[in-house]
Amino acid sequence: MDKIVKHWLERSKYDLDTAEVMFQTRRYLYVAFMCQQSVEKIMKAIISNNGKRPAPVHSLLRLAELAGLELKEEKCKEFYNTLSAYCINARYAEYKERLSEICNRAEAERILEQTGKEWKWLRKKIT
Repeated sequence: MDKIVKHWLERSKYDLDTAEVMFQTRRYLYVAFMCQQSVEKIMKAIISNNGKRPAPVHSLLRLAELAGLELKEEKCKEFYNTLSAYCINARYAEYKERLSEICNRAEAERILEQTGKEWKWLRKKIT
């Protein structure tokens, strides 16, 4: 495996593990944020694995397109779109506050579970 691909993959797994820790400590907004980061990075690993340089974008739907992923289910597209909204590292404080109100325990648990499933599916795309 190429070292750049390996780097993206390791960072992606680290972020997914961090999301689980955030869930245990009840930091639900950061569960969603770390899930978004994990999926973004594994998609960038796929793009790198395909011999391309990942674009500096955070939209998971756009990254899926760049990775050549076929998202046949509307449910999957909706999940990636929802998850993209949690890319909060550069967002305004009031935006984070509104997201915090939406991302309760049940939502964080749903996001974490779905991200785990997506991560396993995406990992299979890297040879």
